[in-house]
Amino acid sequence: MKSFFIIFSLTLFIFFSCKHNTKNIAASLDKEKYQYIYCIKKISMETPLETATDVLTRYTIKAILTSGNTLECSSKTDRYLSLDIKSLSIKSIGYSLSQRASIYKVNIDMNVLIENRKNELILKERVIETTQYVGAGLRADIERRYALEELAKLIEVRIFTILSKVR
Repeated sequence: MKSFFIIFSLTLFIFFSCKHNTKNIAASLDKEKYQYIYCIKKISMETPLETATDVLTRYTIKAILTSGNTLECSSKTDRYLSLDIKSLSIKSIGYSLSQRASIYKVNIDMNVLIENRKNELILKERVIETTQYVGAGLRADIERRYALEELAKLIEVRIFTILSKVR
């Protein structure tokens, strides 16, 4: 009787563990099914700012990778992502006691374009963001870059959301 109970218990254990594993395999296949290989095609501005291009590129890469997709510009690329920036303004709206800019307001108006391998447009979405950064007014142009970084963090979230919709 004990041997029957042991064999029965082992059979149930194997049955349920296999059933659980097949669910995990199916879930991982579904995940892989929706992953794409992206390439950043371009980030275009009418009047390019080097720091803005660098910061936006870095946070766009971060958005692609955190959305579960891959970033690779090769023959394996499925999708191309472009940022068409219509306007970007960085204005100082507040000054410190030493009369240096300490509060920056940053606005961006841009289109996020996603194309397939044949350069056919899959999605075009307009993104408008505004934020401000409050600093100490002691570090000159560095605070202007921090203001751009704050804006890029918002853009990262928006691009992440857009990439989640494309699935």
